[in-house]
Parts: sequence; C-alpha cells; structure tokens
Amino acid sequence: MNNFLPLLLLLVSVFHAHELKEEYLYTDPTIVSTDLFPEVEKRFEVVRIPAEKTLYRLDAQTLAKTFELHGITIDTAKIRYVNFVKKSPVDLTSLEDQLAEKLRERYPSIRIRAVKITPRGYLDSLPHDAKGFFDNRIYQNGSGTFYVLNSQGLRRYLDYSVDALLPVLHTTRRVLRKETLGGSNTLLKPVPFTSFKDIPLTAFPSESVRFRSNLKNGTLLNVRNIEAVPLVLRNENVIVQIRNGSVVLELSATATQEGALYDIITIQKRDGKRSKAKVIGKNRVELQ
Repeated sequence: MNNFLPLLLLLVSVFHAHELKEEYLYTDPTIVSTDLFPEVEKRFEVVRIPAEKTLYRLDAQTLAKTFELHGITIDTAKIRYVNFVKKSPVDLTSLEDQLAEKLRERYPSIRIRAVKITPRGYLDSLPHDAKGFFDNRIYQNGSGTFYVLNSQGLRRYLDYSVDALLPVLHTTRRVLRKETLGGSNTLLKPVPFTSFKDIPLTAFPSESVRFRSNLKNGTLLNVRNIEAVPLVLRNENVIVQIRNGSVVLELSATATQEGALYDIITIQKRDGKRSKAKVIGKNRVELQ
C-alpha cells in the first residue's frame, strides 16, 4: 500500500503531461509558459532569445526542468530539441492563393477551408511577384514542402498544410476484376484531403473504364484501380476489314481475345478458321 500511492501519483502526472512540439514561432523574444502551452494557468518566463537570433535551439530536457520547477510536467519522449523560429513579416497570402488555385484546377469539386504556409526558418523578404514551385505531390498530400526563389535567385523552402474536403469515388459493394465502373457500383463521398496513395478519382470518367482487380466494398478509388475498357472484348462480334489494293471488303467474325487500339488479336471467322487482325476502332479490326 505504501508503494502504491507514489506509483499512482506518477501515473497521474504522466497522464497529464504536456507534450512539446518540435518547433514554435515567436515575435516576442521573451518566451513564456503560455506561448508553449496556452492552457496552463501559471505564466512565467521560459527563455529569453538574443535579439540577433532568428532561430534558437533549446534542449527539451532543459525546458522540462524549467516547467517542473513550477509544478508542471512536460512530456519529452518524442522531442530531443525544441526550435524557436522568429515569425516572418512576409505576407504569404499570394502563395496560399497559388496553392489553392492549383488544387482547384485539378479538383474542381474540392472544398478548401484553409491553406497555411510556414517558412522553414526566418524569411525576411520575398519578391512581390514570388512564384511557388510545387511538384505533383501536392495533388496527393494535404501537407508538404515547396520552394520559392528569393531576390538573389536562391531557393527558400516553405511548408504547407491544406484543410479541405474532397469528393472521391468509393465502391458501394464488392466489385470484380474487369467489371465496368458506373453508378451501380460506386458513389462519390467527401473525405479529408490528407494523403492518397495515388491520384484519387473525383468524378466518373468520360470514357468507359473497368476495375483492374477485385475490390472490397467501401474502397476509395484512385487512378491505379481502373483501366480503359478495350475497344474489342473477347467473344464479341467484330467487323473485319480486308484490303486488296483500293478495294475494301468487310465481313463479320468473333474476337477470341480482347484488344486496345492497334493491338494484334486473334479472330474466328464464320467458317471456323482463325486469323490475326489489328484493332482499328470500336469492334472493328483489319485483317493482317
């Protein structure tokens, strides 16, 4: 019983421990407790950053001991150092608008609630017409990194995060490989724009497509899950063109293989004989 109480107090203390972040922005070089944890009741000075510094690193254990002196427990299990970065005076609204516009161009149905951009380190200035250089990862991730060029032509990296909802097609039942995608087996459902394995399907494709593999009910669909339906399907009737100089003859046959445009497939004629033919259109082939 004597050992139980200290253990209980330790567990309660750990449970209520405040968790440090790896980075904090500041404008006032005198950092106080509520700058790190606004919810704490005690307000006291934690560190005073030298005026000439725009980036200041402090050992997490040193911070923890400062808070412990005031009876506040800090969780430092995940953080070894804490970086204090002076907040940039640069207006980043233009870059936020650029990112939002790129996302709307790719996903017209996206509902963007907020875009946040934070410089990596202190950024004192940018050209008024600064352009963000974004790669294709912005279309699959709600957070990441891009860069701009400063007045000297040097790259300055910035982090972004997007709070948005994106309608994405989901399967409404178990679907089979080679089954055609349509309204009977898929439905648009809004999901948080966080991270996608590939470009998500946000609308029904204009051309006929089918599933590449069997999928479970409720699967979020991306471009890897589908493929175009071939112009010629196995066991379908096809029109066969036979060219002899300027003369073109046509006859009917059955495809024994499926094929996309310009694929060479096998067909079976009405007399039972098989031949090779090139796909030239929807259910149309040319004898080889």
